[in-house]
Amino acid sequence: MKKTAFALAALAFIGTAAAQSTVQLWGVMDADVAQFRQGGLSKTMVTSSGNAGSQIGFRGTEDLGGGMAAGYWLEASILNSNGGGLGGGGALAFNRRSTVGLSGAFGEIRLGRDYTPSFINHAVFDPFGTAGVATGSNITVGGGANGVAGDNAATAVRANNSIQYLWGFAPNGLAVAGKGVYLQLMYALPQNASGQPPLGDYRGVRVGYAQGPLNAALSYAQVNGAAYAADAADAARGYSVYKLFNIGAAYDFGSVKLMAHVGTNDSDAPGTKYTHWGLGATVPVGVGFIQASYNTVKQDNATSDGASQLGLGYVYNLSKTTALYAAAASISNKNNGTYTFGGSNGGNNPGLMTAFGAGQSFGSGTGYSVGLRTIF
Repeated sequence: MKKTAFALAALAFIGTAAAQSTVQLWGVMDADVAQFRQGGLSKTMVTSSGNAGSQIGFRGTEDLGGGMAAGYWLEASILNSNGGGLGGGGALAFNRRSTVGLSGAFGEIRLGRDYTPSFINHAVFDPFGTAGVATGSNITVGGGANGVAGDNAATAVRANNSIQYLWGFAPNGLAVAGKGVYLQLMYALPQNASGQPPLGDYRGVRVGYAQGPLNAALSYAQVNGAAYAADAADAARGYSVYKLFNIGAAYDFGSVKLMAHVGTNDSDAPGTKYTHWGLGATVPVGVGFIQASYNTVKQDNATSDGASQLGLGYVYNLSKTTALYAAAASISNKNNGTYTFGGSNGGNNPGLMTAFGAGQSFGSGTGYSVGLRTIF
C-alpha cells in the first residue's frame, strides 16, 4: 500500500504504529583496567571500550508494504567508568549514529550521522576492530601533523549531515560487510553559509565483495578540511582537499582468519601524504580466540616521520554475549613521529600526548589492558 510523506508524518504525529513495526533496545557495556607507558610517563586507569565500544541504542523498522521499509537508528556512547557520555558536560548524546532511512528493492537511502566509507575498512580488516590498546587505528587514524594521519578530523570516523545510498547490506543494518557485491556512497554537506570555506564537505564510496570465507573492499573519498598553513594556496582559500584511499581483505581458513589492509591519506600540501598498512590474524582457541596484528604508517615529509605497532590479545567467551579479554600493544615512533594510544569511544586514551612538545617524537610506548565486555 502506498503512503504519502504527509500521511506518514500524520501517523507519527498522532502516535499510530503500524502492525508490522519493530523496536529494539540494545547495548554494550565494556570496562577494563589499563596501563600505559610512553616518553617516561605512565598512567593506570579504569576505562571503557577495551574490546567493543560501550553504547546504548534504539533501532526500529516499519514494513510499508510493497517490499519497502522505513528504519531509524539512535546510538549513544557510554563511559561506564564514570556513568557519563560524550555530550557536553558528559551528557548522553547519540553521537555514534543517528539515522533514518527508506529501503526496498532499490537498496537503501539513509540520512543522518554515520560511519564514513573511508573509515570502515580500518575496523573490518583489523582483528582488534577500532577498540582497545592494540587497535591499529592508534596509528592509521591517529598521530601525524594534524592528529589523524593526513585525514580530516571532522570526518575521519563519522560524518554529520550525510546522505547515503547503500546496496547489499541488511536494511537499516551496519554498513560493514554486505552479501555478494555491496556498495556504500556518501555525501556529507558542510552546511556553511555562502562565501565560507566548505569544511566538512565529504564525498566517499566503498565497494566490496563478501561470499563465504572471503570479504574484500576498497574505498576512496575526498573531504575538505582545515588548510595546512605551509601551503599558501590552500591557506588563502581556507581549506585543503584530503584524498583518502584504502583497500582491505580477509579470508577465513577455519583454523585461522587472515586479514590485511593498505591505504594512503594525502592532501594538496607538500609532505602531507601518509601511507599505512597492516596485517592481522585471529586464531580460534577453545571457547575464545587469539588476536595478533602489525600496523605501520609513514609520512612523505623531509624526515619520513612514522610509527609501527605490534598488538596481541585474547578473548575468552564466557557465553554468547559476555567475554573476558586481555590485550597488549607496543608503539615505536620513528624520527619525529607523534603517535600514541588514541583509544576509541572515549576509552583507552591516556592523554599522554599532551606532555610532548610540537615537532618532538613521542618515542616508544606500551599499553596493557584486562577487561570484561557484555552485550544486551
